[in-house]
Amino acid sequence: MKMDDRVYELISGKLDDCLSPMEEAELSSWLAENVKHEEAYVEIKKIRDRAKLLHRDFVPDMEIVLKRVKRGRERQISFRHWWKYVALFVLPLGVALILWQGMKNEPVKEHRQFSAVSRPGGERAILKLFDGKMVMLDSTMKSSLIACEANVRIEMDTNHLLRYSSHDSTGIVNTGKNNELIIPKGGEYQILLADGTKVWLNSASRLIYPQSFVGKERRVVLSGEAFFDVTHDAERPFVVETSRMNVKVLGTRFNVNDYEDNEEVSTTLVNGSVEIASGDQQAFRLVPGEQAYGKENELEKREVNVRLYTSWIDGKFLFNNTELEEIAKQISRWYDVEIFFSSENVKKVRFTGAIVKFKPLDDLVRMIESTSQVRFSVKGKTIVISE
Repeated sequence: MKMDDRVYELISGKLDDCLSPMEEAELSSWLAENVKHEEAYVEIKKIRDRAKLLHRDFVPDMEIVLKRVKRGRERQISFRHWWKYVALFVLPLGVALILWQGMKNEPVKEHRQFSAVSRPGGERAILKLFDGKMVMLDSTMKSSLIACEANVRIEMDTNHLLRYSSHDSTGIVNTGKNNELIIPKGGEYQILLADGTKVWLNSASRLIYPQSFVGKERRVVLSGEAFFDVTHDAERPFVVETSRMNVKVLGTRFNVNDYEDNEEVSTTLVNGSVEIASGDQQAFRLVPGEQAYGKENELEKREVNVRLYTSWIDGKFLFNNTELEEIAKQISRWYDVEIFFSSENVKKVRFTGAIVKFKPLDDLVRMIESTSQVRFSVKGKTIVISE
């Protein structure tokens, strides 16, 4: 079966609320590929929701749709073709939509100034050197040498990567002085540690690390969320220490999430192998595609779609049947905005979709509202989510 056939099956299943978790992940992956995919899905969903207002059934004949789609068209679907497919959903509802428009007494006026209380995040961080000196980092900073001590160079390169390197001819630097990279709300940053390990730090996170690694292990301390691409060193394992677990590796790629306001922690493995330890719990290993998750001393492992947990380093929000309470935490950190729920029920509403995270908050709000029975509003400097 061709991909376009499969897409229509997934959309139909989503509208009927009968997709399995694996199918939900498959649809989410397709939605994340192109913003046009999400726009087309949202339009189809709007039509179905408007039909519901008139108490009419929305039962598109997918077989007919697929036959028409297959006739005389290219294998690759373009956005302009999507509108033809949307039209196939619209035709049975033409009269209903005309009536629905006629029932509106006046147009709804929106006065929601989300941009006044939020802004998309970007490259922002604070570097705290071992001597207490603070350096502000952002996307406007040009390549420069920040510090040079004990044969370690700390510099900003042309790609705004904070880079640590040794210029000692032996490659051995006898210093264990710690630095700290602090990421505020609405920020993210990348750093290349002295051993060649690259780290992506998410909003509201911080990483404590030595200027150079000495001894039998390479240890860093994380609060918040980070993605690690660890340089292999069989003699010195790399250890990520958080308040509720330790992750030990030799060389691999993985994501660690341990925000204080999250009830659970998680480590998601992309490739390689990691060993997970938490309190008195017996340590266990993960293989690629597995995730360790849970509360301290009660960690379990499961198979997951790793893209759901690593898409943030590629500039996307990707959600698969995610509770709005969890989404709100990510919104709050990235857009640096306070969020309030009108009731506990609203927190449990689930959402599936994807969006480029550098877009204004308004775009994400519209997407969630169009596919969920919730509404966002602005009160003072706070965003309120209600039914």
